[in-house]
Amino acid sequence: MAYFPHAYKKMFIAQAADVVGGVTSDALTKGQVALLDKAFTSVAPGVVAANGLYTLAQGSLHSVDKIGPHHGGYQESVKSKGINPKFVSKVWQVAPAAATASVATIASAAGTFPGGKTIFLRVDVKGSPALRFLGRNSYFVADYFTDCADGVTAVDASKVLLALAESISNDPLVSPFVSASVEEETAPGVWTAITAATTNGNVCRLVLEGAYVDTKFGDCSFRPTDFFEKEPVQILLSELNESGDICVNDFDDAALTPAVQGNGFGESIIREFILSNRYAQEPYSNDPRMRETGDAIAFEVDRTASYRTFNILHSIPRSYNPSGMHNSDQYLLCIAVDESDAALVADVEAIVDALATAADLPVELY
Repeated sequence: MAYFPHAYKKMFIAQAADVVGGVTSDALTKGQVALLDKAFTSVAPGVVAANGLYTLAQGSLHSVDKIGPHHGGYQESVKSKGINPKFVSKVWQVAPAAATASVATIASAAGTFPGGKTIFLRVDVKGSPALRFLGRNSYFVADYFTDCADGVTAVDASKVLLALAESISNDPLVSPFVSASVEEETAPGVWTAITAATTNGNVCRLVLEGAYVDTKFGDCSFRPTDFFEKEPVQILLSELNESGDICVNDFDDAALTPAVQGNGFGESIIREFILSNRYAQEPYSNDPRMRETGDAIAFEVDRTASYRTFNILHSIPRSYNPSGMHNSDQYLLCIAVDESDAALVADVEAIVDALATAADLPVELY
């Protein structure tokens, strides 16, 4: 085919942005992003024209210009291929999103449970964390017998649910993934956490919240191949009886709030940045001793931060092609900005919006 769908990706980790113009490429400060004209001088977003030719550049993140006796020039600014707005095909930004935990609640249908009965509650934990831990999804059946000694015909729901919560918290296969608690309805729609059984017969509910935390290595021992968990667990609750029948009614129907996976993690950005640099013949060493003697710019990415990314997809037609067919190379420029720096986000957005306007394209938001 004449037009390949693959795009060469280049990452920029923005630490500043020039939206005033008039700065030459060699004067860009560390991590400063700018749009340069043909004279390699930055331009303000308001003067970006549809018939212009521009270069996205960034001041080098390196603190030293020369590493070793032969390799130098590391502090030269980093530049993209030439960007012609006529050949920009898509511009978009991806907003970061924090992950939300799965929450499952199940309430007693009345304020009490009948005496002389075993209450069964099954907890299922699904998702990548459980699969990596066990090789399968995890589950546990908690049970509690409501003793009918001394003429007791009803047991307060708080006592039963606290016992079930304790049983779930002590199970070695489920407890690493969920946090169990009990709440009492002290007024219509008002729930209060309790830690001891009551005798008032109020409706109570068991609350299970996803609480899995994956093992994480620090910067000293970091490797790009280290696994990092992005998927939160999903929790399901179901009532059973002795025969496994789910058509019992000691509880109201379980309420489930599904977990939502986040994005824009610094863990993802640092890996993309290392890969982009490797394509530029700038390797990353897994040996911390070698990183100490060098200049590991990968850690200009804050692994704990959330990043907003601005993406520019453009192509450059080939002026010579032996096959005689029209062909183009695609390039994807990705600018990552720490979401906590609102002013920097606004400046980078102004640069990208100006380029999109010159290309007569909307900036899509994801």
